[in-house]
Amino acid sequence: MKKIIVVGITLVIAIFGLTLVFLRIVGKNKIAKNNAININVPRKNQAIPASVFIPEKIISNKFGWLGGGTDDTGEGIIARGGLWVRTGPPGPFVWDIMQKSKDAGFNFAVADQIVNNFQKNNISILAIIFPFADWDQKNLVNSADCKVSDIDEFLIKNDKKGRGVYLPYYRCNPNDWAAYQEFVKAIVERYDGDGINDMHGLKIPIKYWEVMNEPDLQYKSNSPYGEFDRSTFYRQGPEEYARLLVETSKAIRLADSEAKILIAAPAGADERALSFYREVFKNADARNAFDIGNIHCIANDQNTHDFNVGPYKKMLADSSIADKPIWVTEADAMYGKIGEENYQSTKKSATGAIAAGAERIFFTGDIFDDQRTDLSQLDSGVNTYPSEEKFREIVKGFLK
Repeated sequence: MKKIIVVGITLVIAIFGLTLVFLRIVGKNKIAKNNAININVPRKNQAIPASVFIPEKIISNKFGWLGGGTDDTGEGIIARGGLWVRTGPPGPFVWDIMQKSKDAGFNFAVADQIVNNFQKNNISILAIIFPFADWDQKNLVNSADCKVSDIDEFLIKNDKKGRGVYLPYYRCNPNDWAAYQEFVKAIVERYDGDGINDMHGLKIPIKYWEVMNEPDLQYKSNSPYGEFDRSTFYRQGPEEYARLLVETSKAIRLADSEAKILIAAPAGADERALSFYREVFKNADARNAFDIGNIHCIANDQNTHDFNVGPYKKMLADSSIADKPIWVTEADAMYGKIGEENYQSTKKSATGAIAAGAERIFFTGDIFDDQRTDLSQLDSGVNTYPSEEKFREIVKGFLK
């Protein structure tokens, strides 16, 4: 009887010990799994609910501004009535900024800081992806053709505006497409808000991604570096951009099936700019690679007063694309020499743009005083026109 009791006690102790070992192993594996970051293997099939989302208050707001410097927290956007920011150009989502070599890991520090800055004020981000990394593009056969002018304003050495973010020298499509797509998947996964490999403390996810900026700017231009030597965004043509759009979209959708993709906007609605996109849309895959159309207006909608939405919408229809929303991601109608004139023209163009079908508008400036012919008041820090109040009036008129 005593032997049976001893054996029983021994078995209980053994089972207890094995249980502790098992729980310790499971615990370690769980910790390791939680700490692991593997952007190469999508895990979207796991039933993990989204932990964060864009609030309806933000979704229903139609207005935003450009921003995204490392010190920008968006207070000015809130003061003017907007709830959106377009990070850049360039913004932090530049391949060269976030990965220093093919074998290096991804450095999210600058992007995390900017995302944190804006989510503190409940501002949602439209993020621009730039596919440029000098270490990658130097391997292109035609790399010399991809290099921009030494005076380009987006080079780090010429950053006089204190952006804290920049573009590299070479601005063509990637040489290593697979490596580039891993970069895209990494940033989309980090900020998509699905609870998998998200940025710590993410509150407002990034669900809108724009594939580069104004690729048409140097198209058919007389300048060897594009229409503006100081701001060249892309050194290739429409066929190449079509591929960039398609390959980037594939990576975005692999990382986040709920993400919305914006095609890059033309710099205006003149024939030179729109002809670039007509060529892009000859590629059927490119026509299906984006969810939202995109147009810019930098004081060049004198004929339509709609931030160029009407002509752009017609170009889409002519290209058999008639069912996509349209955003104006750079909006400027500053034609006058006094604040009231610029306020009225901006209000007229905003009204015309929304009537023509624009779903969202991002303004480029924050004052209505003349910024083109007399900078003396601006230089002295005195703005004579109540621009903040007047922007709020425009925004308020379109709130639901």
